[in-house]
Amino acid sequence: MRLAATASAIAGLLTMGAAAVAPTGPILWGGASTGASIDQVAAAIPQAKPANGQVLEDGSQSGLSAPAQLAGAPADAVFFFRGKGLSAVMIESRAVVAGHGPENLAAARRIVALASSQYGPPRRCAERRELAALDCAWLAGPVRVAVAYHDFGGGSPALSVLYRPAP
Repeated sequence: MRLAATASAIAGLLTMGAAAVAPTGPILWGGASTGASIDQVAAAIPQAKPANGQVLEDGSQSGLSAPAQLAGAPADAVFFFRGKGLSAVMIESRAVVAGHGPENLAAARRIVALASSQYGPPRRCAERRELAALDCAWLAGPVRVAVAYHDFGGGSPALSVLYRPAP
C-alpha cells in the first residue's frame, strides 16, 4: 500500500514536470521569452508581482508587474499573457505628469531617439501635436517594438514601450 502511494506521488511529480513547456519565442524584455508561463516569467524576473486588470487589443491579459526604468525614469514592466504564454511586455512610464504636455512629448521624443539609436530608423512613426500623440514602431529581428505617447485632453498622459513577437 505504501509503495503504491509513493509510486503515485512520484508519477504526479513527473507529470507536473512534463506540464512545464519551454518558452517558444524570442526574449521580449528582461529575460522573459515569448510563450513563457507566468511561473517562468516570475522566475526570470524575481521582483515581479501579480497584476491584473489590463487587456491588450489581442485579448492578452496582464498577469505580472515589476519595477523598471524607461530612459532613466521610473516605470513599470507589465507582462501580458494570452492563453498560458507570455505574449507581450509593456514598459509604462511613471514620470509623465498631467498638464505637462510639452515636457511629456519631449520625453517621448527622447525615447524614440534612444530606440532609433538601438534599432535603426522606425518602420513607422507618426506625431500628431494637435492631439499630443506620438506612435513609432520598429522591427528588431524577431521582436516588434512600439513607443506610444498619448495625452488626449491633457489630463491622463501615457508613455509606454511595447515589446511583442514579430508577426
